[in-house]
Amino acid sequence: MHTLKRKAGVNLASLQEYEMETNVVTNGYRGSTFPNDHAYVNVNGMWELPAAIEQSEFYIQEEISDRQDHSENSSILSSENALKDNPFHVTFITNVQMHELHTDIGANCSGLRGEFEDSDEKIAYIATQGPKNSTINDFWQMVWQENVTQIVMLTNLMEDDKIKCSQYWPESTDEEYYGDINISKCEERHFAFYVIRKFTMSNSEGSRVVTQYHYTKWPDHGTPDPFSLVVFHSHVLRTKTAEIEAPTIVHCSAGIGRTGTYIAFDSLCKEGKSKGTINVASYVKVMRSCRMNMVQTYEQYKTIYLALNEEFKAPVRTKSISAFRESMQHFFEEDSSDHVIFEKEFKSLSDIKPACTEDDFRDVTLHGVNTEEEEVLQLDRNNLYLTSTVSDRGNYINAIYVSSFLEENAFIVTQYPSEDGTVDFLRMLIDNDSDTVICMDPLVEIESSTAWLPEASLYRMVGPYSLQHEVGSEIDVKVTSVKILDGTESTHSIKIVQPTGSLKSIEDTACLRSLVSYDIHSSTENPVTIVSKDGASLCGVFCAVFNCIQQINMDDSVDVFTTVRQLQTRRPEFCSSIDEYILVYKSVKDFIEFTSEHVYSNM
Repeated sequence: MHTLKRKAGVNLASLQEYEMETNVVTNGYRGSTFPNDHAYVNVNGMWELPAAIEQSEFYIQEEISDRQDHSENSSILSSENALKDNPFHVTFITNVQMHELHTDIGANCSGLRGEFEDSDEKIAYIATQGPKNSTINDFWQMVWQENVTQIVMLTNLMEDDKIKCSQYWPESTDEEYYGDINISKCEERHFAFYVIRKFTMSNSEGSRVVTQYHYTKWPDHGTPDPFSLVVFHSHVLRTKTAEIEAPTIVHCSAGIGRTGTYIAFDSLCKEGKSKGTINVASYVKVMRSCRMNMVQTYEQYKTIYLALNEEFKAPVRTKSISAFRESMQHFFEEDSSDHVIFEKEFKSLSDIKPACTEDDFRDVTLHGVNTEEEEVLQLDRNNLYLTSTVSDRGNYINAIYVSSFLEENAFIVTQYPSEDGTVDFLRMLIDNDSDTVICMDPLVEIESSTAWLPEASLYRMVGPYSLQHEVGSEIDVKVTSVKILDGTESTHSIKIVQPTGSLKSIEDTACLRSLVSYDIHSSTENPVTIVSKDGASLCGVFCAVFNCIQQINMDDSVDVFTTVRQLQTRRPEFCSSIDEYILVYKSVKDFIEFTSEHVYSNM
């Protein structure tokens, strides 16, 4: 079999020193460099690469356009040509070829190896179109025939009011037959940006479990957040059945753009970890020579680089609960040396934190916000705008959406409003149906709170809104019910939740955990608004502890580092001090210990 020859790895110490070993391609349009087919990049030097890719858009688009397969049958090449031209194993299947699966797939489709190294000619991936109603039976026949246990799905059933893929699994736990194969859904778990389903498939020959990893947040005309893709990919790898060597089915709608992006990312991750160098351009070129349009757009091509960049900057660090408890066992002892480990971890987190420039805050400046006075600003890509109309008020508010572990945009994070900004704060709550406001401080410490929290049994007018304090209670947290009337028959009821003490204590995290517990056990299905003095301090801690507890409850595992890292992609100021970072760890540790004691005491 023909294999690509490896070039020496290149360490990108700085963008200015970035030179490829051979055949440096200069983009005449912008004068920047781009890693070409013969240029291998050291994975430790990928930090600087996204900027070079950004500058090379014109060249990359030309390359993608030029790399079309113009053969008469662009979907499937002969096995002989595929193995001659390609150094990895992927089988490409269209809905038409699914009807031919009663013979060996390798005889009908191109076999391509999944990594840049000598192959034992085992297929690593099956790239296919999303099944249609007419091919669902054939799809499951392929799953059975190829001993597949993992399916990666990268499209929703409907996008932009168009059918992208037929639902090829049972809606409920009821069994359904697809041809002679019986499929029953035994588990379905929803996360913020993906769903994991487990099926039992059986026929007269036996049965096995198949897991589907369904990434649900790939924009119809865009690309996913690179780090979210990394976290999704990590979950796929972490739950793979190690003893079974079988191809992974990867599909989107057409089976080319998103599918090619994911396969390239997965394979190059393995290549980088194994060899230390990768060549994205060459991988994509060879893949496209076998099937036209694998990795369709510049944005998808760039996503491969950005996701690899996130992957190699720092690994996902998921730990079992027992491993987490062991790592924290001596941390808070006076003579413990574990502090150094956590300080290094926090430094790593700080080093890879997203860097922001003035270009990231253009919308903020357009709305007349003084960027020198505001301590924490929202990034343009995370803007939350007001949709309701109030005379002489704009649509800007310094607030962002933040996802929980299980739900996209579960939180709205903002700062306590000034007296003048109270009307916009109320608009935001009404616009987003947010019925819970969780404060990071006792409101007696927040002078401006009297503008939006009237005293008991009193009314307060704020612009067109009338606020009525209805009832209050206090056990572990203080809860005040407030009704907002907008001058029509419409009313909006909210609960304002305050801690009974300071949330900053590392020694005693009870107040913080009580606040998080209130939200976890809340029945609301609407976004919960989290408020602090600057919209960052303690808000990041709250969201991180909440998300870690959700991860513990869902997966029986936890990853504080990755949780905080994800939050910092939304607002870099979250958990920006070592004290806040340790507070997250301590709160999670205390939650686990409290839960364990409670479980054992009730046994």
